[in-house]
Amino acid sequence: MIDTTLQNLGLHEGEAQAFLFLLEHGAQTAGNLAKKTGISRPSLYGFLKKLQAQGFVLESQKNGIKTFQASSQEKILAIVNERAALMEKGKSDIEKIFSQMHAGALPRNPKFQLFEGKESVRQALNDILLHRNMETKSFWPIKTMISVLGEDFFRKLNRERIKRNIYIRAIWPEQQRVDIRTHPYLGVGEKFHREIRVAPKEIDFEMGYWIYENKVVFLSSVKESFGFIVESRELADMLSTQFNMIWKVSKKISVPDSYTQGFLDDIK
Repeated sequence: MIDTTLQNLGLHEGEAQAFLFLLEHGAQTAGNLAKKTGISRPSLYGFLKKLQAQGFVLESQKNGIKTFQASSQEKILAIVNERAALMEKGKSDIEKIFSQMHAGALPRNPKFQLFEGKESVRQALNDILLHRNMETKSFWPIKTMISVLGEDFFRKLNRERIKRNIYIRAIWPEQQRVDIRTHPYLGVGEKFHREIRVAPKEIDFEMGYWIYENKVVFLSSVKESFGFIVESRELADMLSTQFNMIWKVSKKISVPDSYTQGFLDDIK
């Protein structure tokens, strides 16, 4: 438990280990401390320097021998109280900022996040799972997205999406259709919180986007493997208008329950 507390105070594992040893065993030379804790000397010197700067450890020298010891109880409690006060002030400041934003007193500038590489792009899509109980729209080249991110990723994504009651209306290009019998996590209907339509043949695309709340996540093809999130109400509204126009002329997909029930049964 004390390790967790020290980490919450900003100490990394090695720093916490060195500090606790000094706290329990008293003053030590760097050599003794390295030997008894198993921490390498180069790393230990870095840890001690940081602990001194933060006030947790004191350095002293006697007869030419340098030793290190934990600060007094009063000093350490003062450090903890100071950090607690700063955290409380930070909490108050954050609450004030959000209050001003909700009241319209602060401008909401569009935000942009770039993601490069397969793992990073997966994180871009996982941003959707930070939300619950919402309706979303995706203009989605599903075959390309599966090749970019993998079946396991989409299986987990859809499992969590359903748990969070995130409804999706998806448009696929005709050239990107996949057999849902072999991809049961792409089922449709009320239990899947999803409806899928196929766009007219002349509408083809390899880059997709997903609109949720006031954000839009864009994902590229496997050839480029990048994505980005734009937080902008105006952009989300504009793309929603375009999406709705294509949705009206797209063909609905129906899937027998027998193709997808196994996937639903695995969701707890």
